[in-house]
Amino acid sequence: MKLIFWVMGFLAVIYFMSAFTHSSRGIDGSSQRSAANSVKKLKRYMTTQQQHIFETSYGVLGAIKSKEGPDAFLPFVDGKNPDEIIDLARVEVSKRIAAGDPDLVKYGSWDNLVGLGTEAGNGNSDANQRTVQPLRNSTRSGRDPAPEATPAAPAAQ
Repeated sequence: MKLIFWVMGFLAVIYFMSAFTHSSRGIDGSSQRSAANSVKKLKRYMTTQQQHIFETSYGVLGAIKSKEGPDAFLPFVDGKNPDEIIDLARVEVSKRIAAGDPDLVKYGSWDNLVGLGTEAGNGNSDANQRTVQPLRNSTRSGRDPAPEATPAAPAAQ
């Protein structure tokens, strides 16, 4: 009886270890749901800026490939890691801008599309001149509350 419990325990450890040690470095393009789960897992270990660039790249590739057909996108991104997705999107966008694609030519370059350009593609030249406003402008000078803020005393009966 002890032998059966040991074997079952050993098999359980093997089963659960595969789930915890499996690290996916690429996108699983077998279905839309598995691709979305892969993207979510890949973004976990990225900085905010890397996430933004990766999401933009993934979305741009999805839009470009959807024009080629409904089944063109998933096989295209299957097995690719985030760096490959970003590089593919950069190349595709550059080619389309050079070809005069009306959806992308307004950005002018890849950096403006993902927001890395100085003007971020929106023509706002004073974007770098904005000052950061403090969250709170009030200061505490003393601990005494203002007279009008003192709660009223209960009426004597």
